[in-house]
Amino acid sequence: MRIDHFAYQRATRVALSGLVLQFVIALTLLLFGYVGQDTPLKLISLYAFQGLWVWISLAVVFHQHRLERLEVLEQDELAQSRAAGGTVFDEAPDEVFVQARRLRLMHRWLMPGVSILLALVLAGSSWVVWQQLSVAQVAAGAGRAVEVTDYLGWALAICLSFSLVSFVFSRFVSGMAKQPAWQNLRGGSGYMVGNALVLFAFAIGYVFRFVDNERVLEVMAYALPVFMALQAGEILLNLLLNFYRPRIPGETPRPAFDSKILSLFAAPDSLVRSLNEAVNYQFGFDITSSWGYQLLIRSFAWLVGLGVLVALVLNSVVVVEPHQQAVRLRGGDIVGSQLQGGVMFKWPWPIETAEVYAVSRTRELHLTPRRIEPAHVRRTDLASRVYLWTDEIDTDGELHPFIVGSTERDVRTDELIELMQEIGEAEAEEMAEELADPQEEVDGLLDVDDPAGITRRFSLVDAEIVLRYRLKDEEDSLLNFLTFASEYLPRRAQMNTREKALQQLALREVTRYLPNRELADIVGPGRSSLASELRDRIQDAFDQYETGVEVIAVRMPLLRPSSEDVVNEFLEVAVSRQARQQTVMEQEQGYTSSLVMQAGSVELAERIIDELA
Repeated sequence: MRIDHFAYQRATRVALSGLVLQFVIALTLLLFGYVGQDTPLKLISLYAFQGLWVWISLAVVFHQHRLERLEVLEQDELAQSRAAGGTVFDEAPDEVFVQARRLRLMHRWLMPGVSILLALVLAGSSWVVWQQLSVAQVAAGAGRAVEVTDYLGWALAICLSFSLVSFVFSRFVSGMAKQPAWQNLRGGSGYMVGNALVLFAFAIGYVFRFVDNERVLEVMAYALPVFMALQAGEILLNLLLNFYRPRIPGETPRPAFDSKILSLFAAPDSLVRSLNEAVNYQFGFDITSSWGYQLLIRSFAWLVGLGVLVALVLNSVVVVEPHQQAVRLRGGDIVGSQLQGGVMFKWPWPIETAEVYAVSRTRELHLTPRRIEPAHVRRTDLASRVYLWTDEIDTDGELHPFIVGSTERDVRTDELIELMQEIGEAEAEEMAEELADPQEEVDGLLDVDDPAGITRRFSLVDAEIVLRYRLKDEEDSLLNFLTFASEYLPRRAQMNTREKALQQLALREVTRYLPNRELADIVGPGRSSLASELRDRIQDAFDQYETGVEVIAVRMPLLRPSSEDVVNEFLEVAVSRQARQQTVMEQEQGYTSSLVMQAGSVELAERIIDELA
């Protein structure tokens, strides 16, 4: 190909066409994102707008190449006109080639500057988008952090159409970039294929949204800032490597925003050629020209299709073990009845999915913060370890004490407990109708002028409570378990929504039950029946809400008075009992010694005493 100003003029037109196409894509996505209230399209438009810097710089550089070629042409014509007569200007100095000097300055400063600017903008946008998504996730809680438009069909059509247009244009530009004069167009081709990949990825998310699967679209939203950060890192790495790359005279410098990874997607034929060369290098001869390799290439599409068909058939069959139960889900809704043992047939994913649960498996749910054992304590010593009330314990959260009844209970205390339970159970409207001011009744019973009366009626205990449960081996128990609450797990959360609901129901029964028991019964011999009574109350609450859960046991590894003064008083009681026993034994010893000294033996002394009596 002849490299002249017409060649660079065509490259300039292609760069301007890419600029217009990039602007149309970005503007359309932005407008539809705001009109349709769609967060993913807004994020894609942010990435698309940053590609304008690439096309603008390419248009400016190719236009300068055109001016430089025209300048060289003019100098050649001037030299030919003066060839007949010699002058002092036989060779034009460098100062005469103004456009060439400007072109060198652009490759030295403009293209690296645009690369640095693009890298910073991509990295900054990545950080801002990630922070906004995190804030939206925290604010949404169990809801949707990514707002999706109601016009899913239009959103899918826009993503697929723009993805196809971007890929076709990138292929056209990458074909032009094979010519030495147009090789810098690879930067624009790479960014355009980046548009195609991002749009196609979000189009897949919209397809899953049609079957009520919002997770895929949310993952794509979080993957976009990661993609922008990686692209910014590659630009900075290319910029660093350009300083150490040897420069060949006459070669056009390659800009740092020219992504080699995205260029492979723009020209996949080069990737296949590179793989063939790598295979030949590994085997040591031209194996790609053999009949076996050519047969594999020709049958590759059929083999992939057969593999996909086998995967779909296998995905349609679910084997349910005898100790398991399973249900079919279509778009998040339960389809049909539950199956206990056997073979289940369903539509392939993503149309339908299967949820299989081990019914006999025992699960644990911590109702209170977990106790953290010291690092020096071995796991085998935990069962035999003795915990004292005075020991300091570490937990993974704040340990809130429970209210229990004191030993000095009276009628007013029982009335207060009943009133507190009524207030806890009643809704706001019912509480306003039945009680004019519940707090006034509570204050009247507590006698706020005598704060010491509160401590005489109630005590505080620290408790670690662990609930052990499993699914009921009954009909529709799995359906009740799934419909009771969802398994949505918010970010930075340790329990899903269902476990949180079970925990709150169990804690409600614990806080209702403990104020009716005295402190001496809880920390004394009466604690043996505490776990069984709590298990029955929690089971009744679970059955009332049809959770499909069977409570196996309630464990309380830690149960002690919360106040150090109360702990010391309990310890003083034990010390006083030992002192009393010691005093009794000393008096009995003195009595025996006196009898032996007076009568010679205890039996003789006791007979004399009986005779005197």
